[in-house]
Amino acid sequence: MIKSENRLRKNKHFKFIYKHGTTKSFDYLALTYAKTKTSPLKVGFSVSKKVGKSVIRSKVKRRLREAFCALQKEINQGYNYIFSAKEGIQNLDYWQIKQNMQELLKKCNLYESDN
Repeated sequence: MIKSENRLRKNKHFKFIYKHGTTKSFDYLALTYAKTKTSPLKVGFSVSKKVGKSVIRSKVKRRLREAFCALQKEINQGYNYIFSAKEGIQNLDYWQIKQNMQELLKKCNLYESDN
């Protein structure tokens, strides 16, 4: 579970990251990230109505949060992140979502793996 100090909640924080951040995209995810001055990283998840109805969107958000928790220790802590789900992600399982997230972070040079 993501700690409350690591969650983006306010609309103004999302808007700031979208305005000042960099966006990269991979198969079913888009990542917008911006450098932060505060210590803990913050993360938010965005799933549009194109993905599906509310039950499907909630399921996708839960899977995104869990995938992020699993990868959180290897992620660069100096940034704030917003993961946006693209259409088609509702057909993926947890492992595929985690793999997509990992590849996207590697593409952005934000994944600090030991390998």
